Amino acid sequence: MNQQRNYGIDLLRLVLMFMVCMLHVLGQGGILATVPVGSLGHRVFWLIEIASYCAVDSFAIISGYTATNRRHRYERIVSMWFQAFFYSFILTIFLSILGVGEGLDKLDFTRSIFLVTFGNFWYFTAFFALFFAMPILNKFLFSIDEAQGKKTFIIFILLFSMMGIFGDPFKSHTGYSAIWLMVLYCLGVLMKRLNLFVRKKSMTLIIVWILCILITWFTYIQKGDVFYISYISPTIVLSGLIMVILFSRLQLPPNIIAAVSRLSPYAFGIYLFQSNQVIWSHVLKGATVFVVNKSIIVGILYVFFFAFLVFILGLLVEMVRSKIDRLLNISSLSQKIVNAFDKLFLLLSRFFV
Repeated sequence: MNQQRNYGIDLLRLVLMFMVCMLHVLGQGGILATVPVGSLGHRVFWLIEIASYCAVDSFAIISGYTATNRRHRYERIVSMWFQAFFYSFILTIFLSILGVGEGLDKLDFTRSIFLVTFGNFWYFTAFFALFFAMPILNKFLFSIDEAQGKKTFIIFILLFSMMGIFGDPFKSHTGYSAIWLMVLYCLGVLMKRLNLFVRKKSMTLIIVWILCILITWFTYIQKGDVFYISYISPTIVLSGLIMVILFSRLQLPPNIIAAVSRLSPYAFGIYLFQSNQVIWSHVLKGATVFVVNKSIIVGILYVFFFAFLVFILGLLVEMVRSKIDRLLNISSLSQKIVNAFDKLFLLLSRFFV
């Protein structure tokens, strides 16, 4: 695999995170729940929602698309835990001091410490499990031949996406699960390794992406069918795959590369910021309901403005957290924790000999 950094993918991370902000402004903000059914606003806001829905799938696909078969760096997941802990505990305490939210009771305190156990951030919890499964998955994904790889790609889509819209036979919970992230990770690895869609013209892929969005939107608006509005939906999965392919082909100018390479590492922190329990329940909840009373053009502008505002605020907070991270030398601490666990596992392994 070509190990040269793909800055188009870095740009995609930022675009996807903005799309996640759009989802939260529309959903948690209260617009989708209050806009009158059948109105122009209902149609337009749901079109924006559906167009943004593939963002979460694309993030997981990127994890596979950029994966290598090199040594697994376990200190990375430890650093990510410290990052999530900051948003789960430290930020909540800080906001409470400012008078935002209700502070932490005993249960909240426990949940903030054991944030993976209690699933404070569903994506991080799912990714946590995926991370430890990656070495096992890679053994398979990087060893199979092209024919096996293509069969595996198709089978995964049939089993977990096509069958998933009629029920939940494999308990993927419509995409809010570790098993679904593992499936998307596998699809990303195989898509990159087997050069899938490489012969498809970009314009063809753009047309297919638009069709996926319109089909999903039409089935909901005309029939009230929500089967296709989920992370496991075939149209959402395909649109997520296409976004990764399209952005991987981008050739960015040097000034854009410089900005993207600097900002893309902050993308995950923006998600954690808006998913903080205080931000989610006391700031975002119902914050944009008033938008449904505006004209459609003004309403759309408000949605983009608030999504941008959430994005920028999350970016600024993550920049501050990153500086604190460097001051505390969290990377070194993470490595020491990994080394300690290595010794512990070595001792435990002797029990089974």
